[in-house]
Amino acid sequence: MVKAPEKFLDKYLSRGKGVAGKTGKKASRAQMRKISDEELARLKQNLQTVWGIYCTPEIKEILSKKWDVKFLTVDGINVCLNIGFMDKGILMEYELDMGNKKELAGARVYKQDKMIMNRYFTSERGIEELLKTTNGALQAMVDVLIDRELSESDIWNAIEKGEQIHISTI
Repeated sequence: MVKAPEKFLDKYLSRGKGVAGKTGKKASRAQMRKISDEELARLKQNLQTVWGIYCTPEIKEILSKKWDVKFLTVDGINVCLNIGFMDKGILMEYELDMGNKKELAGARVYKQDKMIMNRYFTSERGIEELLKTTNGALQAMVDVLIDRELSESDIWNAIEKGEQIHISTI
């Protein structure tokens, strides 16, 4: 059986306190984006609409036969993203323009990624996290969800036709 030395925990914890006390730095807090009550209500409604559609038996049936169902495309100045449903939740695929890099002879650099976004759609805290995010793709998504009301019928029609709602913020 493994046993820690005597007073190991006391020494370890006291060492951590000394280091933290000397630096004097506090953890940085992300600033929450300021939006009006009307914009907040629209954001909440759009998130609830998308999550509500995802939770329907019809979408679950489609996802049992098909890997994903994309329903929204957003083209912005620095980002392009697709949002869709998959069996594990709501997926966002995006390409973010990171700008020019000197060390790469001025070449443009892009970040491509996928993100399961359930946590942003299912709780009040998700809205808070969206408003604090520094991720450019999430910020673009929030801009769209604040500016436009996504109608449930438009989403159903796009899914039925195998198309996507296309929004350009350029």
